[in-house]
Amino acid sequence: MIGAVAQWCECLHGTNPLRTALRYLTDSIGAEAVILARYPRDAGASARALVHDRARSGCRIPLEQSFAGDLLGDYLDKAKRGSTWYRSMQDEDVPQAVASALARRNLVEMVVIPLEISDRWVDTLELHFTEKLRQYQQAVLTTLGDTLSRTWHNRARGMFTETLLKSAAKQAAPLIGSPILSADNPARLSRSEYRVCLLLRHGQSPDQMLAELGIKESTLRTHLSNLYAKTGARNLAELTFQLVSELPFELAGARAGRVA
Repeated sequence: MIGAVAQWCECLHGTNPLRTALRYLTDSIGAEAVILARYPRDAGASARALVHDRARSGCRIPLEQSFAGDLLGDYLDKAKRGSTWYRSMQDEDVPQAVASALARRNLVEMVVIPLEISDRWVDTLELHFTEKLRQYQQAVLTTLGDTLSRTWHNRARGMFTETLLKSAAKQAAPLIGSPILSADNPARLSRSEYRVCLLLRHGQSPDQMLAELGIKESTLRTHLSNLYAKTGARNLAELTFQLVSELPFELAGARAGRVA
């Protein structure tokens, strides 16, 4: 955790991108995802979040929003800075829609750490886990919460807002181009590769595809290798995500890499 805290401090002073700190925190504590969010005190405004999601749980649906407000509820602007709040300790208060969304990702524990509570906003850090936390992890989080909140208070002013604005600009970029399986065939797939992609999009496993296509395993491996090269996917899961998401080809590979 020492290296993760060091990276956190450097990022807060503008030395490295803030996403780097989230990645270090995720890896060092064994989390599935870490979300840094800002909740405006204005009731009409929505929270904005910066997410690092490892998406190792087999589901390719990335987390894109903060759930800290749902967990803390009325205590969002009353909780002590640096304190740790566990979903497992108040499951009854978590809305069913939120519980279902996290269950789809096989996320069994969520920890929220309030970083700053000002007149204008509440900043939170939340960590998601696929397994129940061990005692040593809870002890680390208790110590970590106080350290992260104190250093967050001394961050470079405007740094978080600037990062959020850049992130929002990327998400708002216009969608151009065609999906991989569109008639335009932007990835220049062969007829055989196109058929493999169709079966993948319909949820068929490699064994099922072998039977459906009547080909050898070595031939399927060749098709998949070619597909990885043409789409930029690094594995079968990323390729499947690109096909199911139906994002424009130019964006599908970047989005799959982000959630991997």
